Amino acid sequence: MVRDFTPLSLLTAWTASPSGILAVAVVTGVYARWVLLARAGGIRWSGWRVGLYAGLGVGTLAYSLCGPLAVYRDHIFWVGALQVGMLASLTPVGLALGDPVRLLRRLHPDGRHWVLRLLAGSVPRVLMFPAVGTALAVGIIIAVFFTPWFQASTQSSPARWLLDVVLLTSGLLFVLPLMVDELLPAWATPGVRTLLAFIDGLADAIPGILVMTSSALLTPHFPGWTGISVSGLDPAFDQRLGGGALLVVAESVGLPVIGAVFMEWVRSDALEAEAFDAAQDAASVAAIAPADEASEPSGASAAPAEPGLWWTSDPRFARRQPGGD
Repeated sequence: MVRDFTPLSLLTAWTASPSGILAVAVVTGVYARWVLLARAGGIRWSGWRVGLYAGLGVGTLAYSLCGPLAVYRDHIFWVGALQVGMLASLTPVGLALGDPVRLLRRLHPDGRHWVLRLLAGSVPRVLMFPAVGTALAVGIIIAVFFTPWFQASTQSSPARWLLDVVLLTSGLLFVLPLMVDELLPAWATPGVRTLLAFIDGLADAIPGILVMTSSALLTPHFPGWTGISVSGLDPAFDQRLGGGALLVVAESVGLPVIGAVFMEWVRSDALEAEAFDAAQDAASVAAIAPADEASEPSGASAAPAEPGLWWTSDPRFARRQPGGD
């Protein structure tokens, strides 16, 4: 039986969920293997990206699936809503900041890895299209609470596992293309992606607002409301807190995403400037070289200059020589 909830429970309540442990192990092991292969192959990879992946990505995944959010999700509505928000928004952002797609592209520049082939398929391309990705991410969270889906996940382990996978996948389908140019159409320049991230930040607030302002109980048979309450909260107030939790997570994630995409924009501009300068330098060298070759005498006609008085070769005294201007 789950013990009564206290603020300290948000730090101390953990559970050895087999599905959660498996998910954390897979997500950690795959990325760690890619990083080790890259370093063994002489590919430099940022330690900051590894840290963000491990801390913000894997850390929030473990907290959601094995931590307090997993322990109390079926007993306190706002904790369950917070778990949904983290799996749909915060964890995908942390994983995407590790830039696994670009890392995989460096390991397999030919693009033959099965993950790269999957991402290049027509269905993922459609789902990652900006308008589709945003609508999918927002629509799924709305469907979770305005259909029996969330309630079913509190009563069935397979339904809960399916929900976790769908939330993570929908979040990654939106946020990964923002970090990797090749996953979006050519017109989605870094500036456009920054705008898309801003629009998504506004759209992500919709589910939280809808849940928070709903006048009816969305999950009337929620176990924490029909059985012994471990929080002592009124169901209507608990639901409003759930909407607020969704809203806070969505908006707190929006700023880091915009910041990350903006930094990619700055980096892209710097690379374009370097490429332009290099092209200009190459063009200048190519233009000067023929002129120099044309001004030099051929080997047959060239003759060593005869030695003369030193002032005859000094341009300052050119006008003083016979025949000078």
